[in-house]
Amino acid sequence: MMNRGSKFRIARRDVLAAAVAVLVAALALGLYGTGTLNDLERQSIDVRFSLRGAQSPGDDIVIVGIDQTTLEALGTRPPLPRTTYAQMLDRIRAGSPRAIGIDTQFIGRSDPANDTALLDAIARDGPVLLATHDGPQGLITVPADVVDAPGAVPGSAAIEKDSDGVLRRMIYAPVDTPTLAVRAAELFRGQQVDPADFPDNHAWIDFRGPPGTFPHYSFQDVMAGRVPSDAFTGKAVLVGMTDPVNDVFVTSISSIPMPGVEVHANALWTILAGIPLRPAGMAIDIALILALIVLPAAFGARRSGLWTFAASVGLLVAFVGGAQFAFDEGRIVTVVYPIIGLALTAAAMIGVDAYMVRRERARLERDVGVLAAPLKPPTFFISYRRKNDTSLARDIQKELIRRYGDASVFMDTASIDFGEAFPDRIISAIRVCGVMLVLIGPDWLEVVDGRRRIDDPNDWVRREIEAVLQRRDAVVVPVLVRGAVAPTGAELPDPLEGLATRHAIAIAGEDLSSEMDTLVRSLDRGRRRTAWRASGSSAADHASRP
Repeated sequence: MMNRGSKFRIARRDVLAAAVAVLVAALALGLYGTGTLNDLERQSIDVRFSLRGAQSPGDDIVIVGIDQTTLEALGTRPPLPRTTYAQMLDRIRAGSPRAIGIDTQFIGRSDPANDTALLDAIARDGPVLLATHDGPQGLITVPADVVDAPGAVPGSAAIEKDSDGVLRRMIYAPVDTPTLAVRAAELFRGQQVDPADFPDNHAWIDFRGPPGTFPHYSFQDVMAGRVPSDAFTGKAVLVGMTDPVNDVFVTSISSIPMPGVEVHANALWTILAGIPLRPAGMAIDIALILALIVLPAAFGARRSGLWTFAASVGLLVAFVGGAQFAFDEGRIVTVVYPIIGLALTAAAMIGVDAYMVRRERARLERDVGVLAAPLKPPTFFISYRRKNDTSLARDIQKELIRRYGDASVFMDTASIDFGEAFPDRIISAIRVCGVMLVLIGPDWLEVVDGRRRIDDPNDWVRREIEAVLQRRDAVVVPVLVRGAVAPTGAELPDPLEGLATRHAIAIAGEDLSSEMDTLVRSLDRGRRRTAWRASGSSAADHASRP
């Protein structure tokens, strides 16, 4: 049955929920658009790397490290003599690798014999990728200031850290020359790396694990012939410092500093794998922000603050788990901004609930006064026959809840928690309610199997009315629906005769809001008359005392 009077009426709680959602969405999207919390967002990616853990680096990339053992064996400190690199290149090339890269910048000239030995080895074993960087006059020429040295392929060694000093992304090219990882991938695959894979010249490095994850051979062991040549066959071989004192970076995957050559190895792996770790995109980020705002707002518009808190915690756990799953599958979604939106919305909706509870309680006490049950127990009990009047009973319940809150109304299974004993819960509600609304339709006295249901002592409608009539402090209101007339005392069983003496109200359900206003005003007048009679009786008793 349609409640026309309140068909288009928007509940105050819905209005407040919508206002909360709009305000929080504006704030969260504003923060997201300006990147105010991007440092915190990047730190959340570090956490996701930590939760994912180390991954297999595969077999395509090996590192030849200039470690402490090498330096001690050679009895020197960096830079190593260039003849040493020349000998190392010959040993690596003997294994037929697909690409060789050296993360050492051979800037300027050294001893002529050393320079000649290195240039000859690069020409013999090339192409060899050599690290360099851009200077004031452009790209610095390597090796040994020789322009277009045979076999030499320059690659920028540029590495860009975030504002917090953590290395998370690689760049395609700082100016014109691609980075070492990009050049190494081109040598390995024999084709150019697409710059479009680097939006804004950047791409996330999909770190395989903490320092030491990639296959590693000591420079000294290679020089001494202790590493078989087939260890390099078909692989990309990167040579560089792994001494933990020099050229190290804190990365997303670990707070333990990672050598620069291993950073390049991770970047190279990322490119060869097709840059699998990518942002999900602005549209998805915005959708997530809005979802984690709208869902708790919508839930809070219908449930209590405690339920909103519990649901928000569950939503938070599900979202964080989903974000981690997406990360594990190669997609980075924003985490900080949706969580802020969720937290602010949940807190605001808990505040809205507290406000609405106080407001509904105040209205309930104002409208029905002493008939209002204390706090949690319901003030209104709706008694009805489920076979005939369920629809209107639910409309009345919704209207009362709209006015006074969820806890103000009891209506059979709608107010019974799972696991509760049905009769005990009903009896308890009858004992504490202030007003019982008895819905009476044309079939209320119907005959079933040759006997009126109301004549059956076990009929629950009869038991409800009989129980409440025994209370002197409760108001019983016959509510005539669907054109019914109030039963007379002669038509009722003896225990229910008192119902015939109660003033009945007719409700058609066409304008339920106005009809409930009439009911509440009637209750208020009855309460005032009762209070007046009680005060008059008390005064008379006092005057009659000697």
